[in-house]
Amino acid sequence: MEQVYENFSSAEFLTDDAFVHHQLEPTPQSTQFWAGWLAKYPHCQTEYQQAVDFVASIRLGLTAYAETEISEETIQQLLTRIRQTNAQTRLTQPAVRSSGWMQWAAAAAVFLALGVDFWWKITQRPTLYEQQLATLPNAFSEKINTSPHVQTIQLPDQSVVSLAPESRISYPTNFGQQNRTVYLSGEAAFSVTRNSEKPFLVHANEVVTKVLGTRFTVRAFAGENRVQVQVQSGQVSVYRNEPTNASVRQKGVMLMPNQQVVFNRETDQFDKMLVEAPTLVLTPTRQKKAPSFVYNDTPIPQVLQELTEAYGIDIRYNKEALANCQLNSSMTNESFEQKLTIVCATVGATYEIIDGQVIINGGNCQPQ
Repeated sequence: MEQVYENFSSAEFLTDDAFVHHQLEPTPQSTQFWAGWLAKYPHCQTEYQQAVDFVASIRLGLTAYAETEISEETIQQLLTRIRQTNAQTRLTQPAVRSSGWMQWAAAAAVFLALGVDFWWKITQRPTLYEQQLATLPNAFSEKINTSPHVQTIQLPDQSVVSLAPESRISYPTNFGQQNRTVYLSGEAAFSVTRNSEKPFLVHANEVVTKVLGTRFTVRAFAGENRVQVQVQSGQVSVYRNEPTNASVRQKGVMLMPNQQVVFNRETDQFDKMLVEAPTLVLTPTRQKKAPSFVYNDTPIPQVLQELTEAYGIDIRYNKEALANCQLNSSMTNESFEQKLTIVCATVGATYEIIDGQVIINGGNCQPQ
């Protein structure tokens, strides 16, 4: 059966009983089947989605849109099925007084305003999160945060998840026995227990975040066109979720503390940068005492090295030009970028942030 569907055009889907029945009266079983089928044959997504859009347009009375690709006979057959489904629904649900033309006008107005694809996507089409869950071979646990507050969840491996409102997270019931994989829809902060033998994987829309043990945040709401990953400590790798093509993973990015990456779901591109407000990174050797950031005739290279270690951010500069420069300043309360501004002003340099690292341009030790 799947081999037949694999070669179906959008018009052929509309003549298939199983497909049409799922669109008009979906069941948990049919939802699981089609989500699994789409995950198995992602190259069929375009034809399948176009067929879904055609059904949506016919249900709303917008047959002109459907007639661009399918025959009038097929449209009439679908209309008959839709009327039969609506009639059965009215027999089992309380009647609602509303004229037919008003219902059509309201539905058509919404449909035309949002567009066929977007409207159907947000109301009927299974999200990537749901498609991923449908492919799991074993049972899984799901946590849904319907409250207005962040909820704390402890996973079986003692990792801690801070789940934001309107977010969902799922993981296999045998989590930690063979691997550590979770599925996220929404936003969550993770504090992962280190285990070098079992990497921790977060699947969020089209992106996978892989870690051994660290703290990071993932934001991936189904209705947003981007996925964002921020690292507080440790390091993570982020790559496109393409399990059938291992080479694609090499196109991902590595994130260090105070770095983030934004994946644009429309352009399919990663954009790596610093987080908006970098914070001090605690290490085993600096758990109790942070640097003072007070400098008296301190060599600039030493200052920049201390900033690099304190914030975990790579700073590149001309070491020969700044080798004999010194700094006299107290920067205890300044932010990371304010500290950079003071250093650069001292030596007459400028800085820019590229690909999650700081580049200092120019500078010398001559009086300005």
